[in-house]
Amino acid sequence: MRTYLTNLITLLLAIFFGMVVLWTVSKAPIIAIESFFLLPLRNFYFLSQILVGAVPLIFTGLAAFCSFSAGVFNIGLEGQLYFATLAGTFVALHLKGFQAVFFALLVAFIVGSAVASLSAFLKIKLNIDELITTFLVSNGLIHVTNFLLNTYLRDPMAALSATKYLHVEVLTIPGLNVHVGFLVAILLAIWLQMVFEKSVLGYQMRLVGGNVVFSRYAGIDVEKTWWIAFALSGGLAALGGMVDVLAVHGRMIRGFSFGYGWNGIAVALLAKNKPFFVIFSALFFSYLETGAQIASIFADVTPEIARLVQASVFYLVTAEALASLKRRVSK
Repeated sequence: MRTYLTNLITLLLAIFFGMVVLWTVSKAPIIAIESFFLLPLRNFYFLSQILVGAVPLIFTGLAAFCSFSAGVFNIGLEGQLYFATLAGTFVALHLKGFQAVFFALLVAFIVGSAVASLSAFLKIKLNIDELITTFLVSNGLIHVTNFLLNTYLRDPMAALSATKYLHVEVLTIPGLNVHVGFLVAILLAIWLQMVFEKSVLGYQMRLVGGNVVFSRYAGIDVEKTWWIAFALSGGLAALGGMVDVLAVHGRMIRGFSFGYGWNGIAVALLAKNKPFFVIFSALFFSYLETGAQIASIFADVTPEIARLVQASVFYLVTAEALASLKRRVSK
């Protein structure tokens, strides 16, 4: 109960700080605050955008959870998502309909898992810290992906760096302007919560994440658990990007991810590393993103100022989550 109360207080402080920033920089602060914090909740279209925007964040939040729960830190989600989504898009370009969707998701998951597993290999076999390898590999893959989007995979008829449109049809939830990926993300979060609490794998991941030495004495294969955690982490992040491309953009566009990987880490931290609460954490961050876009359109708030408010909230929430994590580790 205390944990949830702390989360609520942190969110309220973050929103209050954002209001202070808007009040300081805007000539019409009431309109700016209303546009940023209230308008996203008053309009059906904007509410739908919050739900749609939360989908990739749920996937990346769950991806971060998988690595954190096993005591490893995969900070390369952004690059893994970006590169694996391009691989899935490449496959989908040569297929149509359900086949395109199925194989795009499958290939994206496999590639994302493979890229993340590289860091697992370097950690297990060569004892290289995963913070270094995941970050460096991720940045390298982002540049490789951008190069391919600018050259070999670019649609010659497009005015921007993007592939050709995919031949897929996206199902939407009846009565809502939201694709079915939202339901899939929610079901996945619930399933992971059950796996984490009820299964042998979940028990092993919790034990390894809590105490590696004790886990070895208990007979748990720590290295195998790390490998599984990395593979799941990279694969889930890739699914988040692929779902976004299939259901929202219809093709892969350079920079489409908007920092999904990095935000996913913050989503997992805010959720206190609990899969089910990743859903609500992702909705909150999507709400901030939608509010930033609305405020830059309907108020005298530039996109840069809107991003400043968003970043302020982001850092406050993340700082509290990291402080909480440090307290748990010290115990």
